[in-house]
Amino acid sequence: MHLPVWSHIWLLSQIEWQRLFLSRRGWLTLAAFCLLWFLLLRYLVMPLSQWMLDPAIVEGAEMVAGWVDVRQLLLWPRPELSLFWLLALLLTPAAAVLFSAGQICRDRSRGTLRFYSLRVGRDSILLGRFFGQLLVQGTLLLLALLACLLLAFWQGASLSGNLLSAMLFCWLFVMLSLLPFTALMSLMSVWLNSSRAAVSMAVLLLTLLPLLLGILAYYWPQALPAFAWLPGAQIPALINSSPWQPWAELGLPVGQAALLLTLSLLSFRRRAL
Repeated sequence: MHLPVWSHIWLLSQIEWQRLFLSRRGWLTLAAFCLLWFLLLRYLVMPLSQWMLDPAIVEGAEMVAGWVDVRQLLLWPRPELSLFWLLALLLTPAAAVLFSAGQICRDRSRGTLRFYSLRVGRDSILLGRFFGQLLVQGTLLLLALLACLLLAFWQGASLSGNLLSAMLFCWLFVMLSLLPFTALMSLMSVWLNSSRAAVSMAVLLLTLLPLLLGILAYYWPQALPAFAWLPGAQIPALINSSPWQPWAELGLPVGQAALLLTLSLLSFRRRAL
């Protein structure tokens, strides 16, 4: 029986997710992720969340915080959650680049790409890997968010609808902000033959493009709006927002991801396996 395209995409997404829990490499990734967030929550979020309850410390922090609006962070139901929001927006894009670097090139190097292509279309393979990476990232982010909730309970928080809705929006908005980075690595994995090369190229693009645009904007100010189309351009605005505000900022990462994913599909259709 011939399965519809979305069934193929879902099956390939599940394979990507199962690698996280059913392979040695996935266990190592999961262990490293849990250790990192344990250290962040224990030695950064826990003390800072207690200090944020002191008005004098908050007033002093406003003077040195720079582009971070401390008053906006205080609008969250719990300081632990606001600090998690800040850390997630700053750190998870790098994790998305590292985790999703081998979407296509990993199968190409193993020789399994030809095997898959005999049974499903190329679009299904690429989209299956892309959504599989989002599934993995969403699972890891949810685990970290639940750990943050446990820390909040440990420090005296009580369960409320306001807290749960803030957690839901936090998870959703961080995941949407990761879309262009995951789509970029989809494109890099189509163009290049190894995960290491894909990460290196992505780092070069994410560092050189802002520099070149800055030089161009210096001589031609009309080019300044082009900064808005760089992956991650919306992150500073997201950081300085409360959990229910950032809807206006999220059309940009969705548009960036759609553009990069379209380029990935067109490139993959023309590239030899």
